[in-house]
Amino acid sequence: MTAFETSGGPETPVAVEGPHGPVRLKWHKLRRHLAEAPFKRSNLALGWRLGASLEVDILATADGRFAVLHDATLGPSTTGRGRASRMPIASMSGLFHRDARGAADPDAPVLSLAELVAPLRKLPRAVSASLQLDLKLLEGQGLPDSAIADAAAAVAGIEEAIVIGSHYLDDARRLSAAIPAARLGYDPMLAASRRPDLRDPERLLRHIERHSTGVSVSLAYLRFDAVVAAENQGFPLVRRLLDLGIETDAWTVNPGRDITDSILRTLVEAKVRQITTDAPGEIFRLISSL
Repeated sequence: MTAFETSGGPETPVAVEGPHGPVRLKWHKLRRHLAEAPFKRSNLALGWRLGASLEVDILATADGRFAVLHDATLGPSTTGRGRASRMPIASMSGLFHRDARGAADPDAPVLSLAELVAPLRKLPRAVSASLQLDLKLLEGQGLPDSAIADAAAAVAGIEEAIVIGSHYLDDARRLSAAIPAARLGYDPMLAASRRPDLRDPERLLRHIERHSTGVSVSLAYLRFDAVVAAENQGFPLVRRLLDLGIETDAWTVNPGRDITDSILRTLVEAKVRQITTDAPGEIFRLISSL
């Protein structure tokens, strides 16, 4: 396999060439390196310019805004404390996300979605650049209409670059309806964790097919080991999804003992179109060396 070159070089790859064409490398939580803090503003700007697939997590706050946060609580991943859903967005001002050592990163403040993406309207965007809003919900928490309006206003002018993804397809569909140009993705892995029958890849396919009917789902977010298990069982799950017009994003693929050459080879040969990773440069090199 040969590398897919980008203007940023191998330290800032946006894709890698596989046996069936380029495989996008999505920057999970906007990370380019595993040890750095999530949601760095400089990485967002760089990826936007280079044409990367970018991802941020969003959580509704007490005042019906969206904060860019992965966890339900502010600590220990940020310099704050408290449950995000019980706090107004203004109370998070001055907080920062922490890196792997626990150090606060001044380039990664805790921001509202509107604050994070506002600079993108003035920055040059490569045609292939996209920003996934990974919708996080707490059990029993509905998505307020005010948060949907907040997100729609936040991405006004860059709607065509937006992807809405979530375990919670009904709420993601409501959000995507407010951003008509956005693409919609579904992550069925939460459902699969609660229903043992969905560990069967054919039943998982049917589940995704049923839930995407009439909803225009264009992406399926599958845990990488679910893709590998389906391939090992001889069921071409990823290819069958492509037949339905649904591309597969395999998450989260990071360097380490769990990620072998065999796993990477299986993913790209299965026709996965996107790989979610916190270390795109390292995954780029590993796949390029296969």
